[in-house]
Amino acid sequence: MRLSISITVAAAILSAGTHAFVPSNSVIPRCCSPSLGMSSVAEPEASTSSDAAPAAADAAPAPADAAPAASDSGVSDAAPAADAAASASGDVNVAAGDRQKLYGKDVDLPETYVMCGRCKTAYALQPDDLGPKGKGRRIECTVCSHSWYQARDRLFTLNDEHELVPAPEHHLSRVASNIAADRQPSYTGDFKLYVGNLDFYTTAEELRETFAEKGEVGDVNIITGEDGRSRGFAFVTMMTEEGGKLAEELDGQDVGGRNLVVRPPNN
Repeated sequence: MRLSISITVAAAILSAGTHAFVPSNSVIPRCCSPSLGMSSVAEPEASTSSDAAPAAADAAPAPADAAPAASDSGVSDAAPAADAAASASGDVNVAAGDRQKLYGKDVDLPETYVMCGRCKTAYALQPDDLGPKGKGRRIECTVCSHSWYQARDRLFTLNDEHELVPAPEHHLSRVASNIAADRQPSYTGDFKLYVGNLDFYTTAEELRETFAEKGEVGDVNIITGEDGRSRGFAFVTMMTEEGGKLAEELDGQDVGGRNLVVRPPNN
């Protein structure tokens, strides 16, 4: 099952992205939903591991006040009852990473997640998924193969404006394209365009499809107000300058009954 984020961070992506998440726009204020491209979890490492410090730098820092609560045993107090029952019955080996592979499918998504520092793919994860010993363990992103040491107290916690949603195919293909071209996996292009006069119900996916006719689209960001509704304009980033120049030809094209205004941003 593929997931994608409500801001566009945690959209879910499966199998080399099946359990990964990435941020995506939604009708509510920009929120993130990790896309699942689950990676296998290695054996627990001792907290004194020499690579623990540099790995922490790779992972996006989590706010100190957002650290998930854990019980003295290292198991999250917020773990769904169904998960606990499955673990008790021996059906799911949590420490081996089995439960993490089921998030978004047979097991409800938790409120905590981690994110790959290289491709920005997010993974649903609870503290006890990292094993019973030490302060954490080494994990690997199955989308870009980056690995890092993940500490239990460095998990991200979703707030009221974020949710985990299935990850879009375009996220996986963009990361794969970047790796093949020897670019940073998280690269989204450098030719940004202002897109105005949008119908308030135009979606990011509709804009992506429209601009994809001119070239590979790296990012679509519809600007929303505090109420989460579109403000009628967006920024679209094309992966190449050539694609960006061609996309400027979309100026005046009808989308949703309104003629687009497409031009380089003022800044």
